[in-house]
Amino acid sequence: MMTVTRTGWALVLLVLGASGCKGKGGGHGGDHGKPSEVAGDVHAGHGDGGAALAVAALPMGHAEVTITSERQQLIGLKLAQAERAPVVGLVRASATVQADETREAHVHSKLMGWVKKLYVNAVGQKVRRGDPLYTIYSQDLYAAVQDYLRARSLGNAQLASAARERLALWDVPEDQIRLLEMEGAQRTLTIRAPISGTVIEKGITAGHYLEPGAMLYRIADLSTVWVLASIYEFEVGRIDQHGLAQVLVQGETAPRAAKVDYVYPTVDPGTRTVKVRIVLPNRDGALRPGSFASVELPTLAGEVVSVPDEAVVDTGLRRLVYVALGDGRFRPVEVRVGRRGDGRAEILEGLAAGTTVVVSALFLLDSESRLRGSAGPAGHGGH
Repeated sequence: MMTVTRTGWALVLLVLGASGCKGKGGGHGGDHGKPSEVAGDVHAGHGDGGAALAVAALPMGHAEVTITSERQQLIGLKLAQAERAPVVGLVRASATVQADETREAHVHSKLMGWVKKLYVNAVGQKVRRGDPLYTIYSQDLYAAVQDYLRARSLGNAQLASAARERLALWDVPEDQIRLLEMEGAQRTLTIRAPISGTVIEKGITAGHYLEPGAMLYRIADLSTVWVLASIYEFEVGRIDQHGLAQVLVQGETAPRAAKVDYVYPTVDPGTRTVKVRIVLPNRDGALRPGSFASVELPTLAGEVVSVPDEAVVDTGLRRLVYVALGDGRFRPVEVRVGRRGDGRAEILEGLAAGTTVVVSALFLLDSESRLRGSAGPAGHGGH
């Protein structure tokens, strides 16, 4: 919020000229005389909303100000119009690279037993579908294999079928069952990779005793990855869910373009953000899960009212623009501001297209408005 000392107020009055600056607001009534005409280089238009703004309630602590054309030229006061134009913006967000959840496999143990040998013993190791991961010795499995072979040798098809089904439920593959039928019971079972990919988590060591449910390997196919961006919930409606996003992963010099794939339906209660998913091809493996990224998401095109960024006065409590009403009169109007960028500020409420606003010398103008607003009988500048 702007603050002006007693000396500052005196300086403002000196620059503006007490005889040339006359305000309306607070309890100031009566006719103060006709103000001087506006200088030829300052075009003070009324705009579409001029009449309505002239009678609207003033922001608390502010008053309407009248400045002669000579003083306007002295302080360098300039004007511009609020414009309505189509805008396609961007939402910038931070993001992280993650493995594609649809291309992951978790390897869990369905048996109790001991790990006899590890074939894949490091995170980052690449495997192909069917490659051996580890071998396990399980007393339960060994007993089930013997039951199956005994039923086969006795010619009991029903019992053999039940025993074979039991082995299948323990993920004993068909090729190993055929090997058992040819070579007899084996003390260990080899567990193989369910998909091709990269080991990104490992929870197994040689000699480890396994229990059902333990997560032993997390394997991910990283030929494509997800980029999950976090945007605030109020930005969700602005996102073009069929648009093209620009993703710059940390460590890379050029952004990658990709379509917005999915906007998640839930809000994080801690950060009040929503996840937006972008899918990127990663054939060269340059994109690593866990990397940070910055994302520019496209927004839906639409016409908005905007003013030059410098026309908005942020007091800390509210945002104001000063509307030129003609004849050297300037009135503060409270507005609600939306997106800002490219030197423009979107006006969501409080101002119509075509309205003429002040874009320079705002400090002096706002100081005079505050001074005259606080000088009224109730000190409320028009309230």
